[in-house]
Order: sequence, then C-alpha cells, then structure tokens
Amino acid sequence: MIHQLPAAARRIKPVVPPPGAEAVPAGDRARALDALTGLAAAAAHLGDPDLFHRPRARSRLHLRHVGAADPRVLAEQLASAAEHRVAAGLLAVRSVRAELAERPGEQTGERPHFTPDALAELHRLLVAGDPNIPGGGGFRRTTARITWPDGQRFVVAVAPGRPLLGQMERWYRWGARTSSPALDAAALQMLRLFTVHPFPDGNGRIARLLAQCDLVGAGLLPGLLLDLDGWVDANRDAHDRAVVAAAEGDLPQWGTLFARAVTETARHRTATLAEHRRILSAATARAADDPTAVAVLEAFRSAPAVSADSLRDLLPEDPRPALARLRTAGLLTPHPRLPGALIHPGLLALLDEPYPQPAPV
Repeated sequence: MIHQLPAAARRIKPVVPPPGAEAVPAGDRARALDALTGLAAAAAHLGDPDLFHRPRARSRLHLRHVGAADPRVLAEQLASAAEHRVAAGLLAVRSVRAELAERPGEQTGERPHFTPDALAELHRLLVAGDPNIPGGGGFRRTTARITWPDGQRFVVAVAPGRPLLGQMERWYRWGARTSSPALDAAALQMLRLFTVHPFPDGNGRIARLLAQCDLVGAGLLPGLLLDLDGWVDANRDAHDRAVVAAAEGDLPQWGTLFARAVTETARHRTATLAEHRRILSAATARAADDPTAVAVLEAFRSAPAVSADSLRDLLPEDPRPALARLRTAGLLTPHPRLPGALIHPGLLALLDEPYPQPAPV
C-alpha cells in the first residue's frame, strides 16, 4: 500500500512594509473611498454611528472544544461571547475617538493606534467567555499553525516570546507613524496582524475590528458600520489566498481584496441605512399627531430598543402611554431577547439581518 505523505507546511513570513507603502491599486482605492463617502452620508440620520455593531453568535464552531457541550448551555455561552465582542468593539472605537478629541487640530504626525499591551488587553475582552477559545486571551505562547480545508498547511514564521513581541513593537511603530494613504494603512495593519498572528485564536476578528477603527480614526468612517466579519465568511477562500500571496510579496492582491471588502460592505450598509430611515419615516408619519410617540420612535436613531426606563430621562412626559399606543398600533413589539424592551418589528429584522452569503453550489 502506498501512503500519501502530508504536504510540507509553507512558512508565512511577516509583512513589514516601508513607512509610506501603498497596497491598494488607485482604481480600487477610488471606488472604496466613494463607497465610504456614500455610507457616511447615509449614516447622518443616526444618533449613534455604532448602532449596527450588534451581537451575533459565530456560526463556525471548534468542535474539539464544544463538541460535548450541552446545546442549551452552549447557546447561552455563544450569546454571552457575542455580547463581549460587541463591548470590546465599542471600547476600541471610543478609545480612538477619545484620542482624537484629546488633540483636536494638533498635527503630531501620529495616528490613533493601539500599543501592543493595549491590543493584548483588547483581545482578552474580545474572546472573553467564548467556548470556542480556551484560555484567557493574550499573546500566543506556541508556534502558530494553520490548515486550510483543502489540506494545505502553513506555519507562521514569527516564533512566540521575544520575536513575537518585537514584531508587535514594529507593528505599533509603523501604524503610529506611517505616511501611507489611510485606506492602505488600514489594509496593511490588518495584513500585518494576520502574518504575525499574535494570538492563539481570534486574530481575524481583532484585525478586522482594528481596520474599522483605523478608518474611523482617519475620518473615512463614522462608526463601526462595516460587516467585515460577514464579508470574510462569504469570501473566505479569496481572503486567505490573498493573505498568503501578500506574505510572499504580492501586496496589490491583498490591497485589491481589502478595497473590495470595504466597498461591498459599505454599499450593503448604505442600502441597509436607507431602509432603516424609510421604516422610521413611515412609522413617525403614522404617529405624527402624537409628539411623544414621535419622540419615542426617534429614539431608534440611537438605540436598538426602547423601554419606559430608558426613555424616562429623554422625554419630558411619562413615556408609558405613548408606548402603549404604539404597541396597539403595531409599531412596537416586545424585543425577543431583551426583557422589558420594545422594538419596531421592521427595525428588528434589519438589525438582525446577517451579511448575505453566497448561494450553495
């Protein structure tokens, strides 16, 4: 019998671009920037630009960690982990805004950026309570190995310990001082995290979060509006191959893919926001003769749900009669996951809508 020997693992070397490196071809950059401009305009009606950064349980599970788990308990753990990811994302983007606010108009030559220690802490928050990821988060202590579904194997060249910490310091210095165009800087910072692979798991999630924070810090994105996680799930093969190609020297392939992800998710969210605005406009038109009811509905520009308690400090009148009228009119319904909270049924479907996945072949 002839035994098939496993393919040798390919080494993924860290991408270390020069300070002003460009990875995104000009045409792709122009399309992405145009899509981001349209998204910013569409988001102008929101009171909270991070409104669509919502909890979503991950669909892919690491069966070696959760295979024996009780389904009910597992569902609760996954829901809790999704809440932790949202909280970590909001903390990250708010820290970027706070850093910008501390030096308005000040030209320091530095971009808002996370130190390696801050990034490790953010990772701990991002993966907290996730049954897919054993341990408490933080930098990896072993060699990183990756196997694709087709059997191809890769080993990350950056060893744990001092070499990894050194690469993360270089990552920080480049990110804080780079003169690359803003879109390229976000793309390259994301790529560098992939090729250094600093964490045992969750590298993709934190890299995509930081890419959005980079765009917010550069003024290209008003908040966490891009569903990059959903886009990558729908384009996993092309994404992973672009990372490997970039690690082997083909930066434009990665730049093109990153710009495409930004463009497509920005256009998708722009359409979602147009529908959000349409639903709210239609609802407020139906309640136009009741100013308190209109004020209740206007709260959905900033909140995914409302309650009498959440509205009490926002409205001059007791909101309970207006909430009752809106429920009777079918404009509000109990939120399925937030006890005591109410939501417009159309807005609930919109906020919960996943990024479209490709049709099965």
